[in-house]
Amino acid sequence: MTVPETLPEISGPAGPGRRIQWPADYYSSPAPLAVLPRGVAYGCGAASVLVLVLVFAGGAVLSGGGFAQFMDFAMGMSLGEMRGQFAADVTPARKATLESEIERLRQNLRGEKIPVTAMQPFMVALRDAGSDKTITAKEAEELEATARKINLRSKR
Repeated sequence: MTVPETLPEISGPAGPGRRIQWPADYYSSPAPLAVLPRGVAYGCGAASVLVLVLVFAGGAVLSGGGFAQFMDFAMGMSLGEMRGQFAADVTPARKATLESEIERLRQNLRGEKIPVTAMQPFMVALRDAGSDKTITAKEAEELEATARKINLRSKR
């Protein structure tokens, strides 16, 4: 059986009046023109390498004590926000003792007397207390008790 050199024109998925393209014709034809410039591939590769370097460098910084500094910074920012969220039933004495416990907690964290993982209960309590943008006297008492408990476990 031989294949005719020219195929009859047919109507089909290729469209009306288009001839069928054999695989050999497809692979022997010249390569199609590029859609994007050649430098795009190099730019995407360079960007991915840069992202990998930044991720590894960030991990090295955080594992070398940078995470404790970040937590100290976050607690300082939270303390500033907390001052504006106290309800009317929180006494000035309670505010002062809470702030002093938090400052002691931050000093212990900076002095590496407590591990960063010990901060988890306090951060959860702070999140729960500030979720409604108001810190009541009961929530302030719980925050102070949580901070005091963590501070008591610090290395002296």
